[in-house]
Amino acid sequence: MKVMKTLKKKESIDDICNQLDELKKDLKPTKSKQLTQLVKALKTSTQKDQWEEFELRFKEVHTDFYDQLISLYPDLTANERRLCAFLKLNMTTKEIASLTQQSVRAIEMARFRLRKKIGITNTEMSLDSVISNI
Repeated sequence: MKVMKTLKKKESIDDICNQLDELKKDLKPTKSKQLTQLVKALKTSTQKDQWEEFELRFKEVHTDFYDQLISLYPDLTANERRLCAFLKLNMTTKEIASLTQQSVRAIEMARFRLRKKIGITNTEMSLDSVISNI
């Protein structure tokens, strides 16, 4: 129920942002820039709410994951822990990119940096398998 409500809220906000983008075309450059900043702030706020909801549900299912992850790799940033959570759910790079509204290339780079940070240098060992075993 809560997830459906969140999805509906996201759709409504996306619709409003699209309408504002259309209105922006008729504005002076200074007003257009202000409107762009407002739309960006609205989208960022929505993403934060979605992530908090996702994290809450994730912790309900994978209760000890974050504790184990942090004990094994205490230097991971919040974004790296978030990427690990997506990988724990067996999400593909494309799915993660779509959900986080980032490019596939950005996610690929984040995965590369994460592999390096947790010390996976062996090509026979995959990041996905390391994370799924946590």
